[in-house]
Amino acid sequence: MKIFNIYIVGLILFTTILSQSSCKKEFLEVVPKGQTIAITTADYEKLLNANYLTSSFNASVYRGDEVSGLQPYFDGMSGLINRRMQRLFRYEDRVYDADQVPDEITEESNYIRKLYLFNKIINEVMASQGGTEAQKLAILAEAKTGRAICNFMFLSDFTKPYNAATATTDLGIPNLTIADVNQKNFKRETLQQGYDLVIKDLTEALPDLGIVTHRRKISKLVAEFYLARVYMAMNNYPAAKLHVDAAFLERSKAAVRIELYDYSVVLNPDNPDAPGSWLPDSGLGLDNEPLAANNTEVIYNITAGWFQFQSVDAFVFSPRTAGLYVSADRRLNLYSPFELFSTEVHPNGMRRRTSGFFTGMDVGPTLADMYLMRAECNARASNLTGAVADLEILRKKRISGTAATVPSAVASNQQALVRFILDERIREFAITGLRWLDMRRLSQDPVYKDHVIYTHKIYGADGGEVSTYSLKPERFALKFGERMLNESNGLEENN
Repeated sequence: MKIFNIYIVGLILFTTILSQSSCKKEFLEVVPKGQTIAITTADYEKLLNANYLTSSFNASVYRGDEVSGLQPYFDGMSGLINRRMQRLFRYEDRVYDADQVPDEITEESNYIRKLYLFNKIINEVMASQGGTEAQKLAILAEAKTGRAICNFMFLSDFTKPYNAATATTDLGIPNLTIADVNQKNFKRETLQQGYDLVIKDLTEALPDLGIVTHRRKISKLVAEFYLARVYMAMNNYPAAKLHVDAAFLERSKAAVRIELYDYSVVLNPDNPDAPGSWLPDSGLGLDNEPLAANNTEVIYNITAGWFQFQSVDAFVFSPRTAGLYVSADRRLNLYSPFELFSTEVHPNGMRRRTSGFFTGMDVGPTLADMYLMRAECNARASNLTGAVADLEILRKKRISGTAATVPSAVASNQQALVRFILDERIREFAITGLRWLDMRRLSQDPVYKDHVIYTHKIYGADGGEVSTYSLKPERFALKFGERMLNESNGLEENN
């Protein structure tokens, strides 16, 4: 059995259990080998509703250029999980040992396992029993959107950044479109074919998707958001703008509240007992931070878990990142300047993440990201007024007083404004892994590629630089490793 398939067998067992609890007696006959186990449209809807995307120790968290390492914590980490984090941070060619399979493939709720389930629904739901055509099309559309999200994650981990000039020859991913544990061919298609499939799935899904009714249910807004994110990854900002505009139209139709929090209220250390406050910070996270299901900024919850005691103080945002914040920026309260369980302050303004300690960081569609995407698209299209308006809507919810206003010298200069927006994305998403997506696309941008810092630094307790590691262009793509290659027919390794 091939390695891609080994790690989806658990989903088959889950499908069997679900069908046994939901099918009528006449459907409990022996199912021919190789045929579907789920029978009714309701079965497929249950499979879909029980399916959600999350990951632990997401590789992108440790690769972002907003992150630094801190001694002695960095060298003090031990075990396989921590060794992987260290190698990712050091941009090493080898992240996994020869006998290991990448966590991106094996993780219980990561995109490879979910691809199997989404493909099963896509290929079978229209022949299911008991549902209307409209119900089946809606389930199909959600599954196609889910598959597109999984494939975009796969592309972001294991391929080069998209470049239109080379995408038809660059290696993509195996475009997995069937749910078959006997599948043998894992030949990688081109990068262009990979992005084409993602866009095709999202575009085809749009007509049959509904409004936002739950933060773990795929909606039309989710598909529009991901089309915008994917086109931004391709440096196609006019196309991204069309879809982020459509996402804002869908926001107005949502059946749940989608609005920004005012961090001057929820993250004000001078009034931690105010109604709705997320404070205090126990040292292990914000005590009252809302779960994703109740977070009004979340549109579709995709969680990246990262909690590991040994690494809490090892990965902090860099001195350069610290310099991007003004003192009135309440987002600083999502991070702690103190060592865990200590009053010792980290040097150079560096801070460790405290928000999302146990609940994980949300890296899916959010309202804040929508504002920042639209602001960047507008700025790149010379609509500076529109870009500033979106920026200030967000900043006034994050920063107290007049500091929220975009400086006039920035607001009137296109390149300065784009760079300011890129910095704002770091301020908003530091140590979440989302900066890695920006680094990938910006590395191919002729004007803004210098916004990427192609080094990681480790600092000592006194704030001095201990070591520096360089990001080679090849390491924008993870390697699969020897075991993965040996057990997956046709799979080619990255350089």
